[in-house]
Amino acid sequence: MTESVMTEKEIYEKLGLETELLCEALEWREEHPAECARYSTALMNGKPKKLRKANAVAKLAAVLAALPSTYADYAERGIPDEIFFDTFRDISVWCENGYKQYGEKGLHNVKWLTRHLTMRLFRLGRLQFEFSRFVVIPNAGLGNILKCPYRLGEKCIAVHIPQGEKLDYARVLDSFKQADEFFTEFYPEYRYRVYNTVTWLLNPEFTEVLGSDSNIARFGKLFTLLGRAPDCDMNERRVFGYEKDRAHYAPRNALQLYTLNRIEAGLPLWSYNGYRPRETEANHK
Repeated sequence: MTESVMTEKEIYEKLGLETELLCEALEWREEHPAECARYSTALMNGKPKKLRKANAVAKLAAVLAALPSTYADYAERGIPDEIFFDTFRDISVWCENGYKQYGEKGLHNVKWLTRHLTMRLFRLGRLQFEFSRFVVIPNAGLGNILKCPYRLGEKCIAVHIPQGEKLDYARVLDSFKQADEFFTEFYPEYRYRVYNTVTWLLNPEFTEVLGSDSNIARFGKLFTLLGRAPDCDMNERRVFGYEKDRAHYAPRNALQLYTLNRIEAGLPLWSYNGYRPRETEANHK
């Protein structure tokens, strides 16, 4: 069990949301109790599509209404409060993203937050880790597939890279260490051998563009590549943000210049599929 049990009010105050937005969401909940309860139940059951007609404030209210139940589940497993709040900082992040993209306060990407609420995804240090199945993107090279020691669909942990912080290499390594320890301690029944990811950050060209000692290049070398697929929109958003007018792009670093040059040349921007053995698995080889 966690050392202390926080009240609903205390949980909300530690999320980092703007006070005005938090109050607006809680007011919506008070005014629409039955609707909010229905929405929050749908989220806890992993059915975010049931909120497709809800506005952004209603979606945020539903996530907030579901949070105390997830907090109680964390406490029952003995998972520390620190991990809970590190994980749910994503609420504030995605509210900010939604405002930049749509100009509307609230939460748009409620589907993503469903993973957090149902305890499929946890933030452990710099990275996020999710219960998943091993994936191979459709155009992975046959040679890469044949050399891969892991089976399509086997249990794994998917790796996600939260925005907003430097991808410090030491912190990345520490996150994998934390993940090994976390799943061993709190989910010993979940046996997995490998970490799997799909991200634009594995681009092998970044070694030349950014230098082999850059954090991004070093992160990419932690994974064995399987293949790649065009993912222009994601790449562009991650590098330039939500500015929609490319005429306003003003590259401030090598990564932005590389990305803009490819866009202007009509070349695709890629996301890459890669894997990394679990540390305990690697130690037994």
